[in-house]
Amino acid sequence: MNMKMLGSALAIATLVAPIAYAQSSGNFSASGTGASCVIGAGGALSGGTSLGSFTADISTGSGNGTTLDVRPSLVTGLFTDTKINTTISTSSADVGIQVCVKVDGSSNGVLPSSCVTYDQRFQQISSQLFSQLTACTAAPTTTVCTASADCAVLGTGFTCSIPTGATAGVCVGPNPLCNFDLILSTLSAHSFDFVVSVDNKKPHVVDASWKVIGAGASNGNASVASCVGPGILTVTQTKVFNNSGALTFTSN
Repeated sequence: MNMKMLGSALAIATLVAPIAYAQSSGNFSASGTGASCVIGAGGALSGGTSLGSFTADISTGSGNGTTLDVRPSLVTGLFTDTKINTTISTSSADVGIQVCVKVDGSSNGVLPSSCVTYDQRFQQISSQLFSQLTACTAAPTTTVCTASADCAVLGTGFTCSIPTGATAGVCVGPNPLCNFDLILSTLSAHSFDFVVSVDNKKPHVVDASWKVIGAGASNGNASVASCVGPGILTVTQTKVFNNSGALTFTSN
């Protein structure tokens, strides 16, 4: 090999070596499920996973600046049903999915926050319309009565209507056909990057968990439901080099 060829080979080796070194400092781990949420008849949710968390183990190399990029990705499903009628003028529902990350059993050092809301919905219906409609508040029934106490078996708001001169009448009360029902069902895919600086030269256990949040249903005429799936937790080991500067997170 002549000197010109030798010089070219050394130049190529000089360029390649730092690239190989940078790649060797990374690592990757993942866990997840293919269980899927689906929206069925009437907007009802079904399917999804029965799990409440994913766990992934990852080993880290030597050197300073070892950082984990943790990314839980989930399909979330939310269901809300609110209904008003002649006796219930307001109905509300509140439900959501919150995801939290821990490394080695601790949420310390997880940035920008250890818990993030992936999806949340507040739904409410309010109306005084039915109480102003005679057809809604004084609908006759076939139940015979001699006093309003005889109508208690029909529910709230029923009274005994006795014609003048008669000794018996029929129960009248809220018309069950006077109501308004709002149902919403959604499926959404979400992901979020959590950044965690960790110690070197040891394996770490990364856990991403989720839970249902929200106030739920406000009364018997409202209902909520949720589901999760498919989902995957990915963890990537990275390096923060001095010339990249420090990681910056603000509270604003």
